Amino acid sequence: MEKVGDRIRLFSKVELLDPQEYKNLRWRCLKSECSSSCCLIPDRTFIVLEEVVSLSRYFPVVITVEIDEGGKEERLLCAYFRLKEDKRGCVYLEEGVGCLLKDAKPYTCRQYPFFIKSGYLAIDLTCPGFSQTEGEPVWEGQYINPTFEQDFFAYSLKLEEQKNQTEEFLNMLFDLQLVVGGKLTYENIEVSFNMVDEEKLLSLPPNILKELQIKGYLRLIYAHLNSLQNWERLMKRCLNG
Repeated sequence: MEKVGDRIRLFSKVELLDPQEYKNLRWRCLKSECSSSCCLIPDRTFIVLEEVVSLSRYFPVVITVEIDEGGKEERLLCAYFRLKEDKRGCVYLEEGVGCLLKDAKPYTCRQYPFFIKSGYLAIDLTCPGFSQTEGEPVWEGQYINPTFEQDFFAYSLKLEEQKNQTEEFLNMLFDLQLVVGGKLTYENIEVSFNMVDEEKLLSLPPNILKELQIKGYLRLIYAHLNSLQNWERLMKRCLNG
């Protein structure tokens, strides 16, 4: 499995979920027994519009710009779980308990290690919870086990369905030139990120502000801005580690 530093790279062994090849496949979350916990590895995850308000209560929700494998610029909304310097994983991961957020956690967390790739069901065999002997069977004959369909793939569908809407929202922010670089410092830790400039937002023509309000975008923007206070929690935790 591919590693980055001392961590295994998630999605380094992705396979389409073929009912014949994986007819005997089973899965269970290993929780504290997991040797490569998905809660320990990432420092952030992409999210969709439907999640912004709820996740803004727990995480910094910021705008990121990444370059995909084809060299294309990709604009994303991301929730940050931890600082890269913090090796303990997600701030809401408690040893012996697991995720403290339970049903409030991001859709990407709720779908993993199952997801949808190019319209097909897929799995990340990086996850050590897959086996032929332990856990819940993934298939029931030719059909996916309803447990996995309801508890995992349902969130994969939400991510797929809202991808274009989220992209439209972000493109609008950039087109209106509302996105600026932000920076926060707490003691000796500094974080940089992209954010909406509230002064620029409020200086927009009234008709544009009205349109943003009608679309529900103003609520999302202010949830994003309010979420930035969560950086301090991540920085304090890193200092006290």
